[in-house]
Amino acid sequence: MGLAVPANLPPPPDHPRLPPRIALPAERAISLRTSDGVELEARAFAPPSARRAVVLCHPHPLYGGTMDNAVVVMIARAILERAGDAAAVLRFNFRGVGDSGGDHDRGRGEVHDAISAVRTLRTLCPQARVTLAGYSFGSWVALRAASHDAQVERVALIAPATALFTQPVVPRADLPIEIAVGDRDPLVALGEARALAAQLGASLHVIEGADHSFVRQRRALAERILPFLLPGMVAP
Repeated sequence: MGLAVPANLPPPPDHPRLPPRIALPAERAISLRTSDGVELEARAFAPPSARRAVVLCHPHPLYGGTMDNAVVVMIARAILERAGDAAAVLRFNFRGVGDSGGDHDRGRGEVHDAISAVRTLRTLCPQARVTLAGYSFGSWVALRAASHDAQVERVALIAPATALFTQPVVPRADLPIEIAVGDRDPLVALGEARALAAQLGASLHVIEGADHSFVRQRRALAERILPFLLPGMVAP
């Protein structure tokens, strides 16, 4: 069991349109190695003195999701702008994406990828408390990884399309969870988002006018979730 392609989506294209590569000024290219030996490409800003660190998980690879997705990049940019050297941020390509090794594994091997990213960032920033944040497909990977790795202090689920997930997750009892969705998202009905929040004991933010891609609402999304990603560092 894993993260399947929803029945209400068209089959994945043979050659999905990929976002352009983006290197934010403060980031540097690094590589990660997973527990099952897969090498992944990543970009990180990781000052050793950082008190908080955020790992970002990108959307579905079969539909063109990469670490350069516009939502992922906007959140990384907002962290860099608002927190400076007090916070670290790492985004990476799942296995089989871009220059990362391996093959797409329907959300199973990708959990190893996310855990590897968390542990790498903790090594680079040993004082930092880690937040995992995932978008769409990446939200379910982040939740599963956070449920298995006590080094993750909190997890944010952005547009967690419920149809993507075919295997239940029981999160750690001590894991703060926040969900952010758009009220015009065709993949995450508000009723489903509210039910998921109740099931997980999560807080829920609804971004008015936003679809699944948060077109024209990406800055609003980033500003809304930053206080959760970086508690005590960014005012609500």
